[in-house]
Amino acid sequence: MSTDTALEAARRYIEIGRPERALESLAGLDSEAAASTEARRLRGYALYGMEDFERAAETVRDALADDPGAIDLLYLLSLAEEQNGRLGEAEAAILAALEQAPDDVQLLCQYADVLMRGGALDKAARVLGAAAASDPDSPDVLNGRVSLAYLRGNDKEARRLSEELLAIDPESARGHRMLGVFDFNRGRAGSAAERFGEVVRSDPSHQAYAEDAREARRMARNPLWWPSLFFARVGVVASWVGAMVVIFGLRSLG
Repeated sequence: MSTDTALEAARRYIEIGRPERALESLAGLDSEAAASTEARRLRGYALYGMEDFERAAETVRDALADDPGAIDLLYLLSLAEEQNGRLGEAEAAILAALEQAPDDVQLLCQYADVLMRGGALDKAARVLGAAAASDPDSPDVLNGRVSLAYLRGNDKEARRLSEELLAIDPESARGHRMLGVFDFNRGRAGSAAERFGEVVRSDPSHQAYAEDAREARRMARNPLWWPSLFFARVGVVASWVGAMVVIFGLRSLG
């Protein structure tokens, strides 16, 4: 397989959510081609898609050494470092990208995500406002507003925005994730399972949600699940349900 063919195959596999196949294509490159910025960029995206965030960040940093101003690499580094929990590094990377493209909606929304992950909700709202000024109809902006409403405890607004997001983009993974969280929280385990399953169908890289969907289906078939909802308002069950909701909620921001 020629270098161009291997790189094109890797791009295609990343686009369709098959990062492991992208890595297989890149593995066939000779040492010179494998060291190219493009090959390392694709490897970084593939590793990120496989949720190997540590190696993704390492790969992207290596590529940035040769092309320190590459906006797409800085963006990917911010994504990876956010998932690694290194919010300072994630913020530094996205700010470096924004210095070159201050009105870029995707970059602004990633910056807002980093701020939300760090608890700076008011600042995140201002950044999302700037993104909306550049593109009021952007699904990325709506994605951010869904997360912001959820983190502020405004479930009604988060659900409304999630439904609005799915009306614009029926395959939105974040929209389905968030509605799955709300359905699970309200005891609609079957509906939550369908939502989590839709996340995997719309983006096969989110394989963790396949297990969540299976678990929600098991709960839906459990005759003790529905009675437990009454007692979920107090005591141990309340703590358990709350913990489950938090887990699902945190995953939905990734």
